[in-house]
Amino acid sequence: MGFNKIVAVSMTELFVQQIENMILSGELAIGEQLPPARELSVKMGVSRTVISAGLVELEKLGFVEIRTRQGVFVCDYRRKGSLETLIAIMRYNGGAMRKNEVKSLLETRDAMECLCLRLVCEKNDVAELEKLSPILDSIRDARNADEAAERVFSFHHELAIMSGNVLLPLLYYSFKTQGEYLWSLYCKRSGVKKLYEIKLALFSALMNKDIDSAIEQTHQIMDVTKNDLGFYGA
Repeated sequence: MGFNKIVAVSMTELFVQQIENMILSGELAIGEQLPPARELSVKMGVSRTVISAGLVELEKLGFVEIRTRQGVFVCDYRRKGSLETLIAIMRYNGGAMRKNEVKSLLETRDAMECLCLRLVCEKNDVAELEKLSPILDSIRDARNADEAAERVFSFHHELAIMSGNVLLPLLYYSFKTQGEYLWSLYCKRSGVKKLYEIKLALFSALMNKDIDSAIEQTHQIMDVTKNDLGFYGA
């Protein structure tokens, strides 16, 4: 039996999460001004230092805008947010992604992965591709869905590195949490064996320099997932 380490959440993190939840629930509307830091400190029972640090973090996430000598205002996080904002939304949804977020992520990944596959095939470096074999074996031997999802992420991240495009591995890594979330759900429904077979088929297509097959396989898995958003999205 495995036990996870218990990590204490700081007061700043608790403050940030409470404001995030109020914004995501609609309790705080876009454009609404937050009370001054002094008032928030009294109402929430935390120091002004905690409030100040939390507001800076919320601004980084795109949830609020701090305007000098005017105050703090709720933002439309779709315009100023980042992937960290998506993680906050998932946390609000109990760790799940909403259907439109799943669809958007799949469309983005489809474009990224097809570009990656084209670049890898153009390089045609068999020795590099063979580095994927141990990762494939680790997918096959995964003990559960979460472990398999982590290894599938490693498989695609390694392909992104092989592409030679310096941005692709960075972009792909930025989707790590969300990507593993979807692969884990897929694996729980279809099983580790099916996930392994899909990646083995992709690997075989790349080894055979069959870019059309590799891209078609990628489109298919994305389409299958998009057609089942009720399972993957909250």
